[in-house]
Amino acid sequence: MNEIKRRPRLGLLAVSLLLCPMTASAQPGAFAKPGLVTSVGQSSDIAIVKALLNTKLKMDLEVKPLAQAGDLANARTLILVVGSSTKGLGAAGLNVEQEMARTRSLLKAARDGRIRILTLHVGGEARRGKTTNDFLDVVVPQSSRVIVVAAGNKDRFFNTLAAKSGVPIAEAASLAAAGDAVKSLFQQ
Repeated sequence: MNEIKRRPRLGLLAVSLLLCPMTASAQPGAFAKPGLVTSVGQSSDIAIVKALLNTKLKMDLEVKPLAQAGDLANARTLILVVGSSTKGLGAAGLNVEQEMARTRSLLKAARDGRIRILTLHVGGEARRGKTTNDFLDVVVPQSSRVIVVAAGNKDRFFNTLAAKSGVPIAEAASLAAAGDAVKSLFQQ
């Protein structure tokens, strides 16, 4: 019975992904393997996304929370899991400025290598502070597509940011729906 309840929601999500205005850099089929998943902000959300995409959905993506530009050499897709954590940054030996510099370097390498960028925000309101928003201000305009769990977009911040640069955005009702949306982008 739970399966029946989920299908209409996932169907609507798939339709919203297809009906979003597309930019030249976000054509159907644009997301391909090999893919690299990294954190922007060093929150624990990267571990959740890794378990969802690789363990549950069997997507076999490389996961490097502290990926550097050189790690993109063989990638065709870069997945950025955005959510800032001062504890996570400290554990990684980074401050906000260093993480921002790493993020900008990744974005430049992706752009130079014509690598598609998929931005995910799955942390809900708990991960939506000023620092996360600062990262999003840099990442979203350079993304090919954005997927956000609805609980993290109650203020429609993602919609506003994505609209400014014409980036397609999909809002997922749950973490599982966000994972399904990512997987569907790789199957187009």
